[in-house]
This record gives sequence, C-alpha cells and structure tokens, in this order.
Amino acid sequence: MTTDQQNRRPVMMLCASLAAIAILWLAVLPWIAERPVVNDRIEWLAHKGIDPAAMYYTELDAMKPIIDKLERRNSR
Repeated sequence: MTTDQQNRRPVMMLCASLAAIAILWLAVLPWIAERPVVNDRIEWLAHKGIDPAAMYYTELDAMKPIIDKLERRNSR
C-alpha cells in the first residue's frame, strides 16, 4: 500500500461513516416513524402533551399515570 493510499483511507472511512449516518437519519428513521405502531405512539405522545425528548423526566404531569401503570405491571 502506498503512502497516498494510506492517507486516503481515513478520509474514505470518515466519508463512509458520514454517508451511513445520513442514510440512517434521512431515510431509515423517517421510514420507521411512518410504521403504524410507531406512528400511533408518536400521535399518542403528542395528544398527551409529552415531549418524546423529555420522556425520562418524571416531573412531567403526563408521566404520573404512565409511571403508575408501569409500576402496577411490574408488581404482578
């Protein structure tokens, strides 16, 4: 392998990684969001006023019934 090829390899790996992330972000994730199960969940969260990015914050008013339901389910 020549020095020129050795210098190109990290750049090519970076480009491939960025392309993979772009495909995932711009194609795969939107496709998943359109699936009925995921779309129903997204609509349910929006209806309840829950920000999915803040779902782990238990101080959200809408989270109290959800946490109670999970605790009942786990205590069985």
